[in-house]
Amino acid sequence: MDQPAPGGSRSPRCRQLSAKEPSIMDNRLFRRRSVAIDFNVYDDSNGELLGRMGDLSPAGFMVYSKHALKSETLYKLRVEYLGEDGSLKSARLKAKSMWAGRDVNPELHACGFRFFDLEAPTASKAVTELLARFTVGESDHEDY
Repeated sequence: MDQPAPGGSRSPRCRQLSAKEPSIMDNRLFRRRSVAIDFNVYDDSNGELLGRMGDLSPAGFMVYSKHALKSETLYKLRVEYLGEDGSLKSARLKAKSMWAGRDVNPELHACGFRFFDLEAPTASKAVTELLARFTVGESDHEDY
């Protein structure tokens, strides 16, 4: 299993942390919010389906995958979702995998991504729309 980045965090669904590892919430900028709909996440450079989005925050998201993903890797990702008018939309985002490991479900792997280069207006707009329309749970003003 890949080790977390120094000061990084792991999914609460991954294995238990040892006393020497950072706590799950170390360096987490925002509370994670559950995604109400499963979104496919693709590697935009080759079209490969990486997995499904498990949760989302303004700073990043988690992907559940049937295969292991590399940590400490910068990805160009594509997330497809329906616009308010019902048309298919694609969010193209750069994100760095911060940690990766087996999920508590032995058939899945989990990987935490942190957004990279959200200054791009289309990326920022897409993340804002995904958060507003498709997440449930904590609001942004309850950030850590």
